[in-house]
Amino acid sequence: MGAVSGACATPWATRRAVVRRRARVGRWRGVVRASLGVLAANEDCGRFTLRNCGDGSQSHLDAPVPAPGDLEIVAVKSVIGRVQSEAVNLAIGVPTVSGAHAMIDLVNGKVMVTDLTSTNGTFIDGEELLPGVPTQLMVGGEVIFGDEFLARYELVETLDEESE
Repeated sequence: MGAVSGACATPWATRRAVVRRRARVGRWRGVVRASLGVLAANEDCGRFTLRNCGDGSQSHLDAPVPAPGDLEIVAVKSVIGRVQSEAVNLAIGVPTVSGAHAMIDLVNGKVMVTDLTSTNGTFIDGEELLPGVPTQLMVGGEVIFGDEFLARYELVETLDEESE
């Protein structure tokens, strides 16, 4: 049997230690921070917008809040939550939206939505997402982040200025 080259040449015990070390570095918060720094690395960034299409009713809330606007997806990974922070780059200031509600990933021209174990759930076209399971949101599809009146959005594709 000949010599093995590349990554497989590393003894198993050493490879296992390297894999464990990488897993610790790639924890949830670190991954989000790192991904938010690569905004322009993907040609799909800025190509999609979540257009608010809720009816604006606030009768279910204890106190009125400003109506949420549209959300432009400008990062390969975006975290949607109630308040803008280091870990949340798309904020919907509605109390029925969780602190870190859902993640949006741009993957090969597709928009994938993952519920982050939110309190009031995430829905795509009326179907509740299972927490932690990425689900594709099609252009023209509807996503609800916990509040059907204020946090209901339609995915629209932003036109290039050159094609107008």
